[in-house]
Amino acid sequence: MNALEKDHLFIETNMQIKALRKISEWKRIAMLISAIGVAVAYAGIAGSPSRPFLGILGILLTFVGAAAAVIMNLGLKNGRRNVEKMINLMEKGRKS
Repeated sequence: MNALEKDHLFIETNMQIKALRKISEWKRIAMLISAIGVAVAYAGIAGSPSRPFLGILGILLTFVGAAAAVIMNLGLKNGRRNVEKMINLMEKGRKS
């Protein structure tokens, strides 16, 4: 691996690490939306029976937030694995 390839790999690794941080922040937001959905669903279901819209909205927010968090978690897992592979490749190039 020549020096130019190492530089490109290093830049790509740093860009992916930054992207993983952003995805992690978005995952936290998705989890927060899911938690808010639980609270809204509880308020709609346990509150007066004249508010079924809040219950439906809360359940929808809960499922959407949870699904988004699961998808982002999968992306984080695969992204971290990819970054580890690139770091291992750079270390092998350094030893050679």
